[in-house]
Amino acid sequence: MKNTVAVLNQKGGVGKTTVTLGLASAAWSSGVKTLVVDMDAQANATWALGVDPSLDNYGTGDALEARKPGAAAEMIVASGWSDDVWLLPAAADLTMRETDVSRKDASTRLARSLEGVVKGFDLVLIDCAPSLGLNTVNGLAAADRALLVAEPTVFGLRGISPVLDLIETVWEEHNKKLDLAGVVLNRVPAVSADAQDRIAELKKMVGARTVWKPPIPHRVLINQAHQERAPIHAFGSRATELASAFDGLLKKLLASLE
Repeated sequence: MKNTVAVLNQKGGVGKTTVTLGLASAAWSSGVKTLVVDMDAQANATWALGVDPSLDNYGTGDALEARKPGAAAEMIVASGWSDDVWLLPAAADLTMRETDVSRKDASTRLARSLEGVVKGFDLVLIDCAPSLGLNTVNGLAAADRALLVAEPTVFGLRGISPVLDLIETVWEEHNKKLDLAGVVLNRVPAVSADAQDRIAELKKMVGARTVWKPPIPHRVLINQAHQERAPIHAFGSRATELASAFDGLLKKLLASLE
């Protein structure tokens, strides 16, 4: 059963968490039982899903420290969205796990902690840290597919090649089932010659078919949804364009896992 996706980019601010939450919203709207694994110490996905990050609660840092397979089963919590969306939350202590490189099985600890747990969900979304460090390696080592998020800007494309190299490295060393699902474009302006040039450049880098459609348009409603800690799809007709985009991406993502 393939159902686990690592959402990543080494550059912060490109909308990696936005895409994770948008896909979770589409899954929520469609009745697809979903687990979000927050591997970003900023814990933005955790907060937006209605759970306050706290060192008093179990989370992804504890999952990486766990010694037994399937330990995450005792650490996941229901999100504030519904019983169809669950969460393995993050907290600031997750940054401490980045230094565990010399420890045994350091790169596959998340995979071990999630062993058997993912079978209880239709979809598992791992919101990786904005880096190529050990926590991101753990996310990739636990995933069936990698979904790369990019902005059509000069700076937004600069870090693409190292991410692709890391995916290849994790495939070679830790996870032979891992494959690149595609690249999602976020914050795409309605009219911009420069953005179109950057998209053309990206297609040359990864292949035109790897750049998924539809792109995510730049809309202030996304920030409002995050602020209100609610799924995009809960905003009704105001969210029609965004909901349609994330629905289309979810459909492609689920098809890539078949």
